[in-house]
Amino acid sequence: MGSPPRRTNEFLASALIVTLGLVLYGTRFGDALGRVSYDLPFVLRSKIAAPEVALVYLDEASAAELHQPLDAAWDRSLHTRLLDRLTSDGARAVLYDVVFAAPSANPAVDAAFADAMRRNGRVVLSAAIEVIEQLGVGQQMVIAPTPVLRDAAKVGLATFETDPDYGVRRIFEGSGSFRSVPVVAAEMLGAAPGGDRLERWLNFRGPPDWLSGVSFAQALQPDGVPPGFFRDKVVFIGGRLSASQLALGKDEFAGPWSRWGDRFFPGLEIHATAFLNLLRHDWLERLRTPFEVALLVAVGLCSGFVLNRCAPIRAALLGLAAMAVITVASVAGVWLERIWWAWLIPVAAQIPAGVAWSVGTQYFVEARRRATLRRAFSLYLSPHMADRIAASEFDLKPGGRLVEATVMFTDLEGFTALSEELNDPAKLAEVLIRYFSRTTACILENEGTIIKYMGDAVEAVWGAPLADPEHPFKAVLAASQLREVAKFTALGRTIRTRIGINTGPAFAGNLGSEFRFDYAVIGDTTNFAARLEGLNKRFGTDILISDSTLSRLGGRFVTRPLGRFRVAGKSTPAAIHELLALAGREADPEWLGVFADGLSAFHRSEFRNAKLLMEQTRELRGGSDGPAEFFLETIREFERNGAPAHWNGVLEFSTK
Repeated sequence: MGSPPRRTNEFLASALIVTLGLVLYGTRFGDALGRVSYDLPFVLRSKIAAPEVALVYLDEASAAELHQPLDAAWDRSLHTRLLDRLTSDGARAVLYDVVFAAPSANPAVDAAFADAMRRNGRVVLSAAIEVIEQLGVGQQMVIAPTPVLRDAAKVGLATFETDPDYGVRRIFEGSGSFRSVPVVAAEMLGAAPGGDRLERWLNFRGPPDWLSGVSFAQALQPDGVPPGFFRDKVVFIGGRLSASQLALGKDEFAGPWSRWGDRFFPGLEIHATAFLNLLRHDWLERLRTPFEVALLVAVGLCSGFVLNRCAPIRAALLGLAAMAVITVASVAGVWLERIWWAWLIPVAAQIPAGVAWSVGTQYFVEARRRATLRRAFSLYLSPHMADRIAASEFDLKPGGRLVEATVMFTDLEGFTALSEELNDPAKLAEVLIRYFSRTTACILENEGTIIKYMGDAVEAVWGAPLADPEHPFKAVLAASQLREVAKFTALGRTIRTRIGINTGPAFAGNLGSEFRFDYAVIGDTTNFAARLEGLNKRFGTDILISDSTLSRLGGRFVTRPLGRFRVAGKSTPAAIHELLALAGREADPEWLGVFADGLSAFHRSEFRNAKLLMEQTRELRGGSDGPAEFFLETIREFERNGAPAHWNGVLEFSTK
C-alpha cells in the first residue's frame, strides 16, 4: 500500500531536481554559481611560481618621480630608455599594455623608440577596441599604434572578455584579423596555442601581485633592480588603476580572490597570466555542454531516488557526503586535469534541494502518520499515551507482534436483571454511559488502553501498544481504584464492577482486513483474564488476578490466595488470587490468616477443620465472605457426594 506513493514521490523529486539543475545551468543565477565554481579551486590551491615573466608598472609613484603627467601620454623617450635597458639585460620579449595611438610632438622621439624596438626584435604593442555609436548602432573601431611604431613591432589586441562581476576568466584570443597580445606573444616565441578550441580559461598562478613586478622608475634606474633581473624573462609593461589616466586601456579586473576581500587584478597581470597559460599549454577547459548536462541530470536523479529512500538524518549525511565528494573531485579536476564545470549547481542547489525534499516530505508524511495515529487512539488512550503512540514507530497497517501485556476485563454485576427492570433502552444507555465514563477515565489515568466495549463489559490492556515495564502494577492499581469509582446506585440497588486481570504473552496489533480493522490483543492471556472476570460471580468477589500478575507486583498489594483451579479452555490448573487493597496502609486483618489456614486444610482433605475455619472467617468478616461461602458450599458437596478421586486440591470449572 505504501510503495506507489513513495515511487511517485521519488519520480516527482527527481524531475524537479533535474529541472532545477538545468534551469540554473541556463540562467544568470546558475552563471553566478558557475563563476564561483571556477574561482574557488584557485583560492584553495597553493600558489604557482612564474619565473618566465616580469611586470613593469607605470604607476603613480613613477609618474611623480619621472615628472610625467597623470592625464596624458608619457614622454616616449622614457620607453626607449627602458626598452634598451631590457634589451641589454637579455629580456626574452617585451609586451606593452599601452596603446601608443597618437604620434609624439617630436617625430624623432618616435623614430628612436621604433629603432629600439627593432634592436630588441621581440616587441608586441597593444591595440584597443573602442565602441562608437552612430545613429543608435554600436560599431567597433580598432585603435592601433602609430604607423612608425606599428611597423617596428608586432601588434595585438589588449582586450578582455569580462563577466557580469567585472571578472576576467576566459583567454581572449582576438577579434577579426587581430589576435590578442598574449596570443601574438606566444606565437612569436614558438608556443602557438594549437588547435581550434571552443574556449580557453585562465589558469591563475596566485592572487593579485603574485607575479614579480617593479615600477617603471625602478626599472629605469641602474641600481633599481639587480643586473640580469630581466634576463630570459618576458616583460609586460603597463599601468595600474591608480594611474589609469596615463593612457588608454589601463584598469583592473576581478579575479578568483576578489570575492573574498582581495583587491582586483591589474590588466597587465591578466595579460601575463594568459600568456603563461599559452606558453605552458596549461590553460583550463570547461567540460563540454553534453557532459555537464549529463552530470546535472545524473545528480538530480540520484538526489531524487536515493535520498528519498533514506531516513531524514541518513539523507542529510548522505547529501553532505555527496556534496563533499563532488567538491573534492571538481577541485582536483582543476588542479590535476585542468578541467572545470559548474559543480556548485549540484553542490549548492540540487543536492540541498534533494535533502530538503526528502526530509520535508518524510516529516510531512510522519506528521500525517502521527495525526492519524493520534486520532485513531485518542478514543481509547489518554492524550499523553496517544501522543506517545504518535511519536513512536507504530504502524496502522494490519498485523501485529508478540508482547508481554496485562489484560483487564470488567463488567457490571447484575446488569441483565437491571436491564429487565428498567425496560427502557434510553435509561439503560444513561447507566452504561455513566459506568463507561468512570471506567474509561480510571483506565486512561493509569495509562491503559481501551480495547473495546462489549455490552456492559470493558476490555483494556497495559504494555501494548507501547511497552511499559510497570504494566502489571498500573493495571492492578487501576482495578483497585475502579472498585470504588465505578460503584453506583440504580433502582435502589448498588451496582458493583467485577474485574479479572491476567499477565502474560499476547499478540497485539491491528486485526481484521485491509478494509476494516481494530486494535486487539488476543491469545491465552486475554482468554484467561476474561475467565477470571467471570469467576468473580462464583467467588462473590470484585477483583481476581492471576498468579502471573501477582508475581510481578512486588508485594505492593494485599491479596488473598483462593487456590488452584482448572478453568474452561485450559488444560493446566492455575492459581487465582483476590485483590484486596494496596499494601502498607494497615496490618493484615486476622480473618486473612484464618482463611489461609482453612484453605490449606481444604487442600489436605481435612474438610472438617477447613469447614470450621471457613465459618470462622465468615464470622470475622461480619457474617459474609464470598470465598468462604464458596468453599463451605464445596465442602457440603463433598460431604454429600464425596471428594473427587485422587484429590489434589484442584477444583475444576467446566463452564465459562
